[in-house]
Amino acid sequence: MATLALRTFFFMLVATVVLVLPLKSVQSAPEILYPPYAAKDPTDLPPPIKRKKPKTVTVDLIAEEVITEIEPGKKAWVWTFNGTVPGPMIRVMEGDTVVINLTNDLGNEEPHNIDLHAAMGPGGGAVVTNVEPGETRTFSFKAVRQGSYIYHCAAEGMPWEHVAYGMFGMIVVEPKGGLKKVDREFYIGQSDWYHDALSDGAHGIPTDVYVLDEEKAGEEHSSLFTFNGHKYALADPALYGETIRAEQHDKVRFFFVTGGPNIGSNWHIIGTIFDKVYTGHVKDATRNEETVYVPPGSATVFELSTPVPGEFLIVDHALFRVPKGAGGLMHVDQVEDWPDDLYSPNPAELMP
Repeated sequence: MATLALRTFFFMLVATVVLVLPLKSVQSAPEILYPPYAAKDPTDLPPPIKRKKPKTVTVDLIAEEVITEIEPGKKAWVWTFNGTVPGPMIRVMEGDTVVINLTNDLGNEEPHNIDLHAAMGPGGGAVVTNVEPGETRTFSFKAVRQGSYIYHCAAEGMPWEHVAYGMFGMIVVEPKGGLKKVDREFYIGQSDWYHDALSDGAHGIPTDVYVLDEEKAGEEHSSLFTFNGHKYALADPALYGETIRAEQHDKVRFFFVTGGPNIGSNWHIIGTIFDKVYTGHVKDATRNEETVYVPPGSATVFELSTPVPGEFLIVDHALFRVPKGAGGLMHVDQVEDWPDDLYSPNPAELMP
């Protein structure tokens, strides 16, 4: 019953009823991909690094333009790395040589490239990775500074447009030997969306599909926020609403990136205090943080402990964004007696 109450609270915050997405693809136009959704699984991230010697890490990325739901009943033209928003998390170690193979899918309409904020050099790689549909470019750099960084598309000299369509992800450069071991790790990316204009039929995009409203984007009037590419990606059980799950007394790490393109995230998990938060060098971590601002175009690592079980709301603490989609759930399963010394009474005791 406590679980039901917390779910009810969350969906009161979002002020709408969650709809289950259809699991079938919609009818496609030529050379346009139509997955049911481009939401990113928060558990889909590379395994922890355990080595101490640098090596060459090769990453294959495909720019894919898709038509997908970003909220129930709203189909949109979305540009992605590897079909999801955010794109794959890249995990390397300080001193590694990183080789990026970027392919622009043959069925795409737009040119693309990649700017990695972890790469020191002109354009972060963007100036040497411009690819037309059907082409592949290879770029390499040495990861010389540890930290958490965004990568994104910056093609045509208009990074704002490509990020607004969904093209960003996170690259983590870990210290030698990797980050300290934790029990669970999750990957989340926040976006603000301006897909409020219907297609005029250009580029083969059907007229019932939403595209970027550049005027609203320029005014920073966002109609939608998402964690991981869909309004309910981390709230709806049909997507990944049951996926962020830990056990009582776990150590949990979140890799978080704000794609923007315009608006930062005031990231908070209601009912927790972050043990450590760090953006750059691990030794520069801050402790005992509550709400942390992550600017657009940047990434942060959060670590926390879970002494009290239950369901915890993940939000952008600019709270009027929650009804627009900036919300999700973290589940902490109880494995021993309720910790009355830490939190009393047990919410379950208050339910009829």
